[in-house]
Amino acid sequence: MIATNGSRRSGANACRTRLPSFAIRSCTPTAGHTSRRGPVRLQQAGGVHHRRLARVSVGLSRRRFPTPRRALHDAASLCESFAGETENLAADGDQITTLGQINGRLNLAGQEITAGRQLVRTPYINPYDIRMIPLAFEGVVLAPEHRRSGLDYMASYLTRYKPWDQGGFISFSEGLGIAESDEGVLITGASYSANGWNIGASNYWIKDSLNTAYGEIDYLLPFGNDDDGPSVRAGVNILDQRTVGADLIAGAPYETYQASARIVTSYRGLVLTGAMSKTGDAADIQKPFGYSTSYTALVVTNFDQADVQAYLVRLSYDLERLGLEGVRLEAAWGKGSGTPDLATNGGFADQEELDLRFVYEPHRGKLQGLRVEVEYIDWQVFDNPTLPSDDLDQFRAIVNYAVPLL
Repeated sequence: MIATNGSRRSGANACRTRLPSFAIRSCTPTAGHTSRRGPVRLQQAGGVHHRRLARVSVGLSRRRFPTPRRALHDAASLCESFAGETENLAADGDQITTLGQINGRLNLAGQEITAGRQLVRTPYINPYDIRMIPLAFEGVVLAPEHRRSGLDYMASYLTRYKPWDQGGFISFSEGLGIAESDEGVLITGASYSANGWNIGASNYWIKDSLNTAYGEIDYLLPFGNDDDGPSVRAGVNILDQRTVGADLIAGAPYETYQASARIVTSYRGLVLTGAMSKTGDAADIQKPFGYSTSYTALVVTNFDQADVQAYLVRLSYDLERLGLEGVRLEAAWGKGSGTPDLATNGGFADQEELDLRFVYEPHRGKLQGLRVEVEYIDWQVFDNPTLPSDDLDQFRAIVNYAVPLL
């Protein structure tokens, strides 16, 4: 399957691993986030929230037909008036209970067809699993049963998806804010990997509203192939987005884009990334269905607002060589600049963000399956008169554990 999160590995080997061209997070494991309603509201900074959250996942055999995949339940108790703004809960702060995955798979003539509720991983549409419940999708996906000779492809029609903060599934056009339409999305994509090159393209068409096309080229330079030597990977990508058909989406008609480039170097567990991006001036990038494709994406902002240029520096270190297996430290800083315009970018042009992260994820032993992540985020937005404050500080602690049932 064409995937954006095919690897979370870090360290010296992270940039050497052969990955699909769409594995845009291979050396940048940050889960960047901008709310479906726009950037996270700064008025949350002054509130104190107490949360008790639970996530239950149950999976059975992946090859049985049909396959019950996952039931998700999210229960919480919050104080203050912004409970729903966390997007861990319903908009009114109530709990969410949903059957996130249930699907059947059929293998035929070397192809695998999956129908039902499922997780889909592509550059633009993906689970974006940074809340209690990931984004889930409903529809039909065709992909090769076995990847051969570096070639991967998929074709899909998805009818609905489930946002973080809702128990029910809604149409893709509704996710774009179009009340009078009930359309799904048609997806086609292919990628090829060979000799250090990763090349891929995909397209997403939603009738009478939006077409999104994505392309990426990534190359691992041919030196330093041993574990102790340095490695360098370079990549460029572009996302083109434009209104189509009856132009039902707000602000139509328009054409916009976000292009980005990066250089990733690694040496003995140390990974240094430099990236830059540019967004077109006609409109913001619409992306309620997954993680940003941009190399400059951070935890809060992805610098995908109209007419914003951004650059990013990220440094991570895997402490396995020091005897601390599964421990990783990371620091990232990004800055965006442009012309604040309430009509096109909501005034979110000049901004910067600092992310500090501690991750513990053992890969063997009794604690295998555990992931502990602690983050500190400092996000600043300048010259935006609509905000009560220009500074947002966040502290996040996330614990996930995959319980082995078999």
